[in-house]
Amino acid sequence: MRVLQLGVGSVGEVTARTVAGEPEVDKVVLADIDEERTTEIAGKLPADKVETLGLDVADRSALVRALNGVDFVINGLTPDVNMDLMDACLETGTHYMDMAAAGPRNVVGTADLDEEFALDGAFKKKDLTALVCFGIDPGASDVFARYLYDQLDTVERLTVFDGDNASADGYTFAPAFSPTTMVEECLMLPPIAFENGRRILRKPLSHSREFEFPEPIGKLKVWNVDHEESQLMPMFLAGKGLRDADFFIALDDGWVNLLLTWRNLGFDHNQEIEFEGARFRPLDLLVSRLPKSIDLIGKLHGHTCVGTLAEGTEDGKPVRRYMYQITSHDEAFKKHGVQGTGWQTGVPAACAAIMFARGLIRDRGILAPECIDPQPFLELMTQHEMPWHVIDMPTDD
Repeated sequence: MRVLQLGVGSVGEVTARTVAGEPEVDKVVLADIDEERTTEIAGKLPADKVETLGLDVADRSALVRALNGVDFVINGLTPDVNMDLMDACLETGTHYMDMAAAGPRNVVGTADLDEEFALDGAFKKKDLTALVCFGIDPGASDVFARYLYDQLDTVERLTVFDGDNASADGYTFAPAFSPTTMVEECLMLPPIAFENGRRILRKPLSHSREFEFPEPIGKLKVWNVDHEESQLMPMFLAGKGLRDADFFIALDDGWVNLLLTWRNLGFDHNQEIEFEGARFRPLDLLVSRLPKSIDLIGKLHGHTCVGTLAEGTEDGKPVRRYMYQITSHDEAFKKHGVQGTGWQTGVPAACAAIMFARGLIRDRGILAPECIDPQPFLELMTQHEMPWHVIDMPTDD
């Protein structure tokens, strides 16, 4: 199988390096607008398995040419390009995978999951598979939910908790993934939640709580923000009595105060404003003051944890079961030369691509992580140095 790795940033590097080690993958084409970066990453892959390509995805004809030469594309770019890439894949007959969605369009001007799933029939008609939201969260977090769902007799609540206790050398505010996505999720997008069996919208940064993450992270304050799992889990895992589905992420108090100040100034949008004859988006101004994820390689110290808590019953008894994965930023840099969040996101994406290459995912159309067999995915995570764990938590918490 020939794979096009589209985008070779912090995450794209990890997916490319991981899939290149598999015998089912004949070639990995590294494509990015930054040709120097593709050359750098190519030096980390087997020489007989790698090609490089300078590519601007806004150039439709160049994108189509790139897709025509491969079987499968891994979209490692920001989610605002998902729909354009999926449309191009339908034109070229290329199987597709991304790691997150964007939108909704009426808030940030880009497509949400609803628009991606609306292409299900088109992909099936072309005998194509599109794997959507296959990173760490969404992605592995949803596979965790499916694994726990299969274990329990009833499942009333599914909650994803994402916590990171890292500090960053030289930076006060340092989102470990796309800063644009971070600001949009926390500040602009009303969190979609599944509450009492129905889909609702909450005000950004209006719900918080504390959660005790497994060691070495410990207790952190977490905030409800918009995330794909709150839509995906009720879509596919509602058959055992699901009433509530949520997503919470740990946010530093200083970061929350900054975002609330930005909102109080009327900047919680991505529209252009005018100032002294110049036009700009407040979002771009804020993001320009934040590091890119590749800028943080070797500078993050601490651990990051992503896990899913399932609450229900097993053999008639109440159960609160948490399935999670912890990655050390320091170990990720020491062993692999990457930052922890890039490793933690890229490996699960690569595991899904490997499953497809091995014929373990044969269904066509738009597939979410909840739709695949969790066992081989979890085995691949372990094989690729992403161990996961399951613990039972007190039922009276």
